[in-house]
Amino acid sequence: MDNKGKQINIFFAIPCGEFFSIQNQCIKTVCKAAGVNPIIVEDHTKTADLWEKIAGKIDFADYFIADISSKSANVILELGYSIREKKSKYNAIFIADNIQVPVDLQGFTLQKYTSIRDFQNKLIKWMVDNVPFVDPDELNSLDTRSLDFYEDFKDYDRFLKLWSFPPQSSFQLTYEGLRFTNAHFPIMTTHLALLKNYEFEFKAKIESRNLGWIVKGTKSFNSYLPTFCIMFNINQKSELRPHIFNSDKVVVDPPTHYRVFNEQQVQLNISKEGWFTLITKVIGDKIAIINDGNIIFDQEFTVDPYKEFYEFSNKQGEVGFRCHPGEQGIINYLKVREI
Repeated sequence: MDNKGKQINIFFAIPCGEFFSIQNQCIKTVCKAAGVNPIIVEDHTKTADLWEKIAGKIDFADYFIADISSKSANVILELGYSIREKKSKYNAIFIADNIQVPVDLQGFTLQKYTSIRDFQNKLIKWMVDNVPFVDPDELNSLDTRSLDFYEDFKDYDRFLKLWSFPPQSSFQLTYEGLRFTNAHFPIMTTHLALLKNYEFEFKAKIESRNLGWIVKGTKSFNSYLPTFCIMFNINQKSELRPHIFNSDKVVVDPPTHYRVFNEQQVQLNISKEGWFTLITKVIGDKIAIINDGNIIFDQEFTVDPYKEFYEFSNKQGEVGFRCHPGEQGIINYLKVREI
């Protein structure tokens, strides 16, 4: 598609780097299908020369789109410049629905989204409504499988960009995958916060005692520690125990933000080498765990005994793994698919 002979240019003000790589990929996929040229400035270093280049690209672009979810000062600066220089119909402001809207922008029309795919759908709708000669059928038929996340722990630099690890935790990337221990708080992803409903699959081996994993991981930007997450722990006897970590709640004697629930004996299919594969499916407030097609855990968390500790506003979708001191596990791979 060539937009009837005119190349449409859209400037996207989003934070750069791997943290926002899935959103960046989504933008490029949508723009390619729409036949428009995305302008994304990867280097956000604050220099006078760079700002002149950015301002020039904003002036050159036909449309300007900003995502202010990260509260990046650079994005807000670029948005303010565009609001002053361009007519309002050529601007769009996107924000995740779990982010408080800045007071100065509460009078503007905002494109609120609830997930990665919802961001894509809202972006497609805005383009269809505002950019001439865009084919809605072509955009609406986009394959969104490329938005899924896969990790095989083979690229150390990529791992450091897409994961956070708490102080004193120990890990190695080996030929078998991620070998880790001493992670009382989870080693967790840093770029899947927008996920709501998803499947989290991983292949693992317990080398010592127990292995844990988390869903609904919630934390502040650039923080090492979560403020909320649902934890699961399985031991070498195939005993499964759910936990909830909630920084808003305290269990006394001893004081802790963990609530540990009764363990359950499950039937786990384990290979001779000790490997097993689990799928944790998160749909709303319901979580199911599946091993080789068999459901070994299926629970609604808004009911007792989980209800009280499950109460937490603005839960996110990060995933991760944990092992107490003295425990050790290996994660061979993981897949996360939004559903």
